[in-house]
Amino acid sequence: MTDQASKRATPERWPGLTSAAVLSLGLLAAFVGVDLLFFAQGESFKREGGGLETASAVLYICAVVVFFLKAPVSDWPRLFHVPALMALFAARELDFDKAFTDSGILSLRLYSGDTPLGTKLVAGAVALFVIYVILRTAWRGGFAGLRALRDGALWPWFAVLACALVVGTKSIDGLGRKLLDFGIVITQDLDATAALIEEVGEAFIPVCAILAIAACWRGRKA
Repeated sequence: MTDQASKRATPERWPGLTSAAVLSLGLLAAFVGVDLLFFAQGESFKREGGGLETASAVLYICAVVVFFLKAPVSDWPRLFHVPALMALFAARELDFDKAFTDSGILSLRLYSGDTPLGTKLVAGAVALFVIYVILRTAWRGGFAGLRALRDGALWPWFAVLACALVVGTKSIDGLGRKLLDFGIVITQDLDATAALIEEVGEAFIPVCAILAIAACWRGRKA
């Protein structure tokens, strides 16, 4: 995340990480449990707008809060991409990328179709900001993470796990449909299992982000 944070990070354990993990997982379980008891009405907890998806969005917001609680104020301008990325992931979980337009802001159909010019300009600006934040995070976080790993820091491992979950969940998203393009047919049970793994895996991405942020600045502020 940051050169300065890498130098501050030390390999010794910090009990606060356990608390962060327990609270994150407890929040996840609470949202799923409440959804199943009062709102699901027999539907799956991994449905659109269900407890699992809502918990994921809330956990991304929690990651933003943890960043501002843990990171020194002097680091905020240089590392604004960290909370920005978490906020964008939260918005994605809430389907904000498709909520205000007929197509997603990253869909070429939005810009090549009959969408009003004003909408195209606003969506394009948002899309450029999303791309900028992702590239800035990958560039600055990648180099800082490598240096932190060399120094024996813990936070890069959580960041690597989060990235692996992003790649893995996207790879199995709509697995049956993707394999069908190659002439491979899988059973509905296998497709449903892949969908469950994807949704659960996505829910653990913000948990890893929270732990990475907490570990990067452990012992600071809160």
